[in-house]
Amino acid sequence: MSDFQVIPAIELRGGMALRYESVGMGTRANRVEPLGFARKFIDAGAKTIHIYNLDGPFIVSQAEHSGSVLAGAERNLTVVGEMAKTFEETVQLSGGIRDIESFKVVTQLGVNRAAFGSAAMHDPSLIHKALEINAEAVVVFLDVKDGRVVSQEWVKDSKATVADIAGAIQDAGVRHFIYQDVTADATGHGPRAGEASSFASDSTDVIVTGGVTRLEHIKEVASTRGVHGVLVGKPLMMEEFTYEEAVAAAKEGLAARG
Repeated sequence: MSDFQVIPAIELRGGMALRYESVGMGTRANRVEPLGFARKFIDAGAKTIHIYNLDGPFIVSQAEHSGSVLAGAERNLTVVGEMAKTFEETVQLSGGIRDIESFKVVTQLGVNRAAFGSAAMHDPSLIHKALEINAEAVVVFLDVKDGRVVSQEWVKDSKATVADIAGAIQDAGVRHFIYQDVTADATGHGPRAGEASSFASDSTDVIVTGGVTRLEHIKEVASTRGVHGVLVGKPLMMEEFTYEEAVAAAKEGLAARG
């Protein structure tokens, strides 16, 4: 399917993966063994597994907290390390990677891609340092609202567009991005992926997340020119559709690019 990927996004809490089920008017999160849970997506063809750390930082800034490590996050760290050793496929991680120390820890464990979020927006020097350590592992998470990147300090212009900010980050050497429209994520009415194409290029890997709840949303992302992948979380975890069905939807979207 060209180079477009449907990427399962698994949430970890206390060293266990969360599998969701509908209960009444809401959902319930059941904790399941994470490696086996991830393995079923790999067996179905997934080339990348994205892991969300829900327990806060793996390693809290030593300058602020004397190097303390949250207990739940420490168990998550063990699991992620096991995944990196067990799977040949790409393991991508987000959640709590907000300083160089935590970046070093997860990449030394074998994590292929480590995503920086708001910390990268507030401190561009952090990304420059990470690039010097392992450029291929650096991923920048772009949260976008009303056409502007949230909390960014890369470009000193209040009118800077998403493409302006992404361009500055690309110029620094970053090639991997996760794009999320935060409004779309909150409403679940679709991913709003169009703006991601404003900075996508052959040399830039752009993945879209947020608001992806139906197969039609996956098709929509795949039809967006320049986008290389989509993160799919709860719908896959709740088995609302299968990974194979998600891939089929993505193929339809790719065909629509023309």
